[in-house]
Amino acid sequence: MRDNNKVDVTVHVDKIVRNVAIAGVLIVGIIYGCNTYRKVIRWRDEE
Repeated sequence: MRDNNKVDVTVHVDKIVRNVAIAGVLIVGIIYGCNTYRKVIRWRDEE
């Protein structure tokens, strides 16, 4: 007869949520920064 080994898996939801939130903020910041940078270059070229 074999023993069934039980594996306890703990998922730290707070860490996952925090990391996803940080990643989201970074992605939005990069997109916003790129758009603003493009606008600044266009303004500079128009002058």
